[in-house]
Amino acid sequence: MKTLPPPPQSHDPEVPFVAHLIELRKRLIFTLAFVFAVFLATFNQSERILTFLEQPILPYVSQLQYDEVTDPFYTHMKAAFYAALFLSFPVILIQVWLFIRPALYKEEKRGVWPFLVFSYPLFVGGALFVYTILFPYAFEFFINFDKSLVPSIRVGDYLAFVSQMMFVFGLVFELPLVSLLLTRMGLITAGYLSRVRRYAILIIFIVAAILTPPDVISQLMMAGPLLVLYEISIIVAWLARKKPGPKPEQTPSAHPQMENKTESKAENQVKNPAEPKE
Repeated sequence: MKTLPPPPQSHDPEVPFVAHLIELRKRLIFTLAFVFAVFLATFNQSERILTFLEQPILPYVSQLQYDEVTDPFYTHMKAAFYAALFLSFPVILIQVWLFIRPALYKEEKRGVWPFLVFSYPLFVGGALFVYTILFPYAFEFFINFDKSLVPSIRVGDYLAFVSQMMFVFGLVFELPLVSLLLTRMGLITAGYLSRVRRYAILIIFIVAAILTPPDVISQLMMAGPLLVLYEISIIVAWLARKKPGPKPEQTPSAHPQMENKTESKAENQVKNPAEPKE
């Protein structure tokens, strides 16, 4: 008769890994459940959400069009889903923080709090920046580039473009905050960011080419704010640098005369060494 193996002990290296998987599953289930609950709420307001997203393009086209019979229903579902993700961003960020918090040191935890507090306002600011400033100029340039052509814009393509740009710019506006977090953790410095500026510019244009539609204007629209945010990140890293503390002052001796006598005695011994005994 075979005996069963003993249960794993607490010092077994597999136990912490399994515990991490259980914790990750818990965070994922909670996040998905929250996003789904918000989706049910936003789906009831999908018409208002879609109207809000259509505002930047309506001055240039009479109405958006669709090709398939099911496009209106799926368009409303996509608009509600994008809105649910946008509104759930703070909860998603907090769940990520709760998952990685046990692995951080005390000083690292302190540096994360500014990121948690200011991340969502910056995310919303990036989305509003592209919605209120970049979209009107971009649509006016593209649509009025050749007025002899009549625009026929599909609602699905427009919704995907607008949502993608708003999410991307929301994440891009987190760059100064990420710089602050990494500086507090001692991973980067303002000098390092200045030295790698030429490589950062190259990476910025590559990222802009990947995340934007395949045209130069859209790439420049994204690369320009990224370059400005990178320079702001250098300033933030310089302001958040760890300043060296004051040097410890040498305390004066309580018996300076005794120290002088000791030093003079040692000098005499060096000058007149004792003769060895026979």
